[in-house]
Amino acid sequence: MRKILLTDLDGVVLDWSGRFDEYLKMYSPTSKSMDPTVFEQTDDIAQHMREFNRSAWIGYLEPLRDAREILQQFKQDGWQIFACTAMGNDPYSCSLRKKNIENLFPHVFDRVEMTAFGEPKHNWLSQWRNSGAVWVEDKWANAIAGADFGLKTFLMKHSYNTKHDYQGVEKVDNWTQIYNKVTL
Repeated sequence: MRKILLTDLDGVVLDWSGRFDEYLKMYSPTSKSMDPTVFEQTDDIAQHMREFNRSAWIGYLEPLRDAREILQQFKQDGWQIFACTAMGNDPYSCSLRKKNIENLFPHVFDRVEMTAFGEPKHNWLSQWRNSGAVWVEDKWANAIAGADFGLKTFLMKHSYNTKHDYQGVEKVDNWTQIYNKVTL
């Protein structure tokens, strides 16, 4: 059996929200951050999100929770790790994102793919349909898509995503819980 781990980046591997809040305080102190997984936000916040994703700030995100240690452990255990993030397609910010990932997680990811800002991950996930892969996400629509494609799906819990339930989507607090559920 191939050991395949699929993951979103923001809110799962990287602390996008924490850095975005710092960005807002600096460039738009009167704006309030909203649910980072909902893209039908006020035009003001959505524009700030796009600008943030195209800025140098995107190259300086920190790991989320225990992602650094546990993803390294998955890799050492022989897992292939693929990431997809809907941050936009600006070539310079995508390059910074990849450098940030490689600095924080050297040689962990087999491939990191970027899609358009806010784009659902259905198309990307469809290539893994019924593959036995593990999928980790923080946005409900993408988690549901993974479950519907027959992937073992985990939802990284945040204040904005804990109110829902869906068959095939298991909520977790951190990467250690995921590791224990799929390797033990």
